Amino acid sequence: MKRQTTTTTEKLTRNEVAALDIATHTGFFCLNERGTWDFTESMRRNNNKQHKAFRDTLIDFIQRNGIKQIVAEDVSVNNHFTDTRKLSEFRGILFEVCDTLDLPEPHFINPASLKKFATGDGKATKAKMIEFCKLRWQIEPGDDNEADAIHIFFCYIKRFNL
Repeated sequence: MKRQTTTTTEKLTRNEVAALDIATHTGFFCLNERGTWDFTESMRRNNNKQHKAFRDTLIDFIQRNGIKQIVAEDVSVNNHFTDTRKLSEFRGILFEVCDTLDLPEPHFINPASLKKFATGDGKATKAKMIEFCKLRWQIEPGDDNEADAIHIFFCYIKRFNL
């Protein structure tokens, strides 16, 4: 199966782009909706439903908002092992959702590049990312996950001149 790739964005508009900061608490942003989804698992036995919940939530969000391109923060090798594993699992689900909905491959942005774009500091803290979300975009994020998603969105918009 040949995977679609996004090489041109002539037909894409900013209304069709959604940004994700993928994790157990996934920040999301598009021009119609923003916030943080919580995919924390219950500690009860046989209650590992977060993968299906992530998939179902993502499909609903994409379809409800007419999204044609997903952009997300890439997996960083500096994270704790379980964080990296979770990001990798959710990233795989994201690829499957894009395949299912006939969307192009997701576009990923390196975390240090995102921090540099957002704040001018490639090693910015979560607090600084929130602060610059308010300063640059006049958007008050609910948490650092949402702030990252907002910066991811605007970084992509700027890179592809949408």
